[in-house]
Amino acid sequence: MTSQAGKVVVVGGYGAVGHATASMLAGWFPGRVVVAGRDPARAARAAEAIGGGTTWRQVDVTSAADRARLLADAALVVMAVERANVAVAQEAVRRGVHCVDVTASPQLLRPLTDLDRHAVRTGSTVVLSVGVAPGLTNLLADECLRELPAADTVELTLMLGTGDPHGRDSVRWIVEQAATASAGTAGAGADRPRRARVELPGVGRRTVFPFPFSDQHVLAARHGVRATTRMCLDSRVLTWTLFVGRSSGLFRLARRLRLNDLLVSALVGARVGADRFVVRASASASRGPAVTRAVVGRGTSQVTGAVAAVVARQVLTGGTGVPAGLPAGVLHIDQLTGLPELVAELRRYGVTVELPSAIRR
Repeated sequence: MTSQAGKVVVVGGYGAVGHATASMLAGWFPGRVVVAGRDPARAARAAEAIGGGTTWRQVDVTSAADRARLLADAALVVMAVERANVAVAQEAVRRGVHCVDVTASPQLLRPLTDLDRHAVRTGSTVVLSVGVAPGLTNLLADECLRELPAADTVELTLMLGTGDPHGRDSVRWIVEQAATASAGTAGAGADRPRRARVELPGVGRRTVFPFPFSDQHVLAARHGVRATTRMCLDSRVLTWTLFVGRSSGLFRLARRLRLNDLLVSALVGARVGADRFVVRASASASRGPAVTRAVVGRGTSQVTGAVAAVVARQVLTGGTGVPAGLPAGVLHIDQLTGLPELVAELRRYGVTVELPSAIRR
């Protein structure tokens, strides 16, 4: 299918991130956006609410037949959920369909990146590291490394607002990573990343804990630096609950007892803070000062969805400030746009994202 004629499919288009993505895309590509997911009632309601000729399809992306039907008339697919992501990308690449994936899971990086040669052959562009973390984190790190090319260490920090209506899938992902993943980048003993105290603009000093977002693995592989991503919640109580629960094995126990759904529901409903998020990156050499940059915004899911929509539009049309005819293959967000350009684009469409003028180091 050509980018001028094919459908723009958003898998998980009725979730918090997917709905934001589909809504923006419907304004740019009226009549072409498809909200897809397992729940037909939710998909239908989302398509009607979005308008602009948006349609919906029931699909189970774990089914090969469903994936084939879904992508038969597609120009681009956005994966706004983490479910059979590699299988969807494989089918998209086989058909020459573009793919934008918001996954944050490091274990998916290798199989998705391995599609590069096949994507080049079929003319498919697959974009990873899309959203807030990964996404804005990668672009912030890129800014720091451009200013300090001798840097050998990059530290990324994400503060999530607990008053933000996070999608259930996003909360489930955090709980599952807390239950199963090692904390942060590879290492053991003294080499294993540890919690740290950092200065966050408009917030002050906070304790942040290593967490296995995929951005740190991408930065380490591409730039040869030691990279660590840490996170906290704006609620100090929930932050310590989350990470004490991880270190004590509480989440692993909840999974064994099949109590994860109750735990996820409790966290989804625990809106005790604000909807503000902060993303911070710092690059440093073994000797000398650090270079630090940050982004602040409101609505993590909304911004993640908006970033995915902007990237999807760039893939299909070239987008603002980006040459048309993006290269085929597997790319990361920093290979499509820069941080100032993306922030300006988001602001233009009413998405609240700012670059603070100064950060204490």
